[in-house]
Amino acid sequence: MSTALIDRERAARRWWRRPPRAAWITASTIIVVLACLFLADSFTAARVERTLSRNAQTTAKLAAEPETFVDGFPFTQVLLTGQVPRLSIQALDVDVPGVGIANARTDIHHIFIDPADALAGRFEGAQADIVEHTISLDGVAFGQLIRVDGVHMTDLDISNPYDISPNGGPASEAQLTGTIPGMDTRSTAIVSLRLDGPLFRMTPIQLIDVDDKHREAVTRAFTLELDTRMLSFGAHADAADMVQLVGGSIQFLAQRRQVTLTSEDLSPIAHRPD
Repeated sequence: MSTALIDRERAARRWWRRPPRAAWITASTIIVVLACLFLADSFTAARVERTLSRNAQTTAKLAAEPETFVDGFPFTQVLLTGQVPRLSIQALDVDVPGVGIANARTDIHHIFIDPADALAGRFEGAQADIVEHTISLDGVAFGQLIRVDGVHMTDLDISNPYDISPNGGPASEAQLTGTIPGMDTRSTAIVSLRLDGPLFRMTPIQLIDVDDKHREAVTRAFTLELDTRMLSFGAHADAADMVQLVGGSIQFLAQRRQVTLTSEDLSPIAHRPD
């Protein structure tokens, strides 16, 4: 084989190994366009979330704008589907009537909405498959409910009595440990968490390392009844449907299906007039 022929074959191989300049330009253009579309979609979603957050703050008369998250990527898929998979609105350390300071959250699933309204952040009047309100009380918040002679518990710890992992699953029983007002040492009890209609009842089922002389006082302190209709769940929920322990918090949940959304549904907690 001649030297010239060999050189031509080598040049041809190098050409095939190296994409032509036009291909690089095309690929770069596609990447830039996709990046611009991603940024535009993210900006649109952020603007909608900000609008919903401001409206929720006004509706619930909150001190600060709640955290808001609109699910669905890309968000502008709503232009084609007319659906938003999920909307979440959460406020931390809000004043809940009958309870005190707690965390409140609303999750709305499978929202059917006019695309123009979705892009404008107008979700009132849209249809949703599920609206779920959650009031969450950690040890500090739940300790406000455990009172003796008007004094509440200030060092309450809440844990899962059967799963000590930090992210233990939901449970219908809880282990409570804290100093009961008027006593010098901490006491521990395993309690049941139950709903009887709208009433929440907490009852000790086991006392752990409690002296006989203190058993009656500890049992009485860890016995609680609460009307969940006081928890400001919103327009479509009067009382809790479920109570559970999750992590180190006791949660009250109210769920409704096939809901036409109102401004109260679109806030973490309903505003109750003074």
